[in-house]
Amino acid sequence: MVFAATKPRGLGLDHARNLLWVLPVFALLACVLVYPLASGLLLSFQRTAGAGQSEFVGLENYGEAIFNDGIFHQTVANTVAFTLVAIVLQTGVGLLFAVLISEVRRGGLPYRTIFFAPVVLSAAAVGSVWQWMYAPYFGLFTNALAAFGLADVSSSLLASQATALWAIMGAFVWRWAGFNTVIYLAGLQSIPKDYHEAAMIEGAGGLRRFRHITWPLLLPYTYTVVLLTTMGTLRIFDMMWIMTQGGPAHATETIATYIFTTAFRFLRVGYAQSLAFILLMIVLALTLLLSMTLRKRANELSA
Repeated sequence: MVFAATKPRGLGLDHARNLLWVLPVFALLACVLVYPLASGLLLSFQRTAGAGQSEFVGLENYGEAIFNDGIFHQTVANTVAFTLVAIVLQTGVGLLFAVLISEVRRGGLPYRTIFFAPVVLSAAAVGSVWQWMYAPYFGLFTNALAAFGLADVSSSLLASQATALWAIMGAFVWRWAGFNTVIYLAGLQSIPKDYHEAAMIEGAGGLRRFRHITWPLLLPYTYTVVLLTTMGTLRIFDMMWIMTQGGPAHATETIATYIFTTAFRFLRVGYAQSLAFILLMIVLALTLLLSMTLRKRANELSA
């Protein structure tokens, strides 16, 4: 006997009811995401000169940013360099702290709290404190470097084009290394102890166990750390603005700070919007590239 497949009664009505529950979510997303993106894209094709004054110029803003704006080119270089160095330092420092804390037999919780504490501080507080430590004459780091003959006590690391960007890097790593430490600690706790015990029986030392066991198994967590660091540093604004406002001479100017000054200081809102969409494309491209490469590698090792 052949039974004909029949559609359960009420299935279409239940499906319609489910859609009704989802509609408010789609409406909210349209209000807070789709509409601002569409409005911003339309604004990026216009030349603005103050409130209510605009002229449609097509891709002229994008052409100016890509081919003619030397300051924007410098901001892109600053942002990319800051991102690459931050990835290396954040990954290395976070992993180092996690390994050291994991070796503590008792009392590991206070260390985790100490390392994670800067993460919960506001950017304004962190930037102000580190700006004070870099200050001339009485700054902590200024006097420490002057004691070793590496700097002049009357100068500030934030006032030099050669050191300002990397001085901010120190504050950035101090603030966010604890977050990566917590991620790596979770990864270390997920590694079975049997692997290390078997390697120790075979005579493998600490460095060898780290290279062949710990690091490969931590690669999925490294993927998370690198991805979050990349997305955060490419859009970094708060630390730069609080500590230097992009100076001196655009040495610490990032794409985000340049967008802010272009829009609100020079009132070129349309041009700033085109810079924002270029930043969006850079973030998406690098995020997708890192996602494909790191996730593929992580899946190969975990398979």
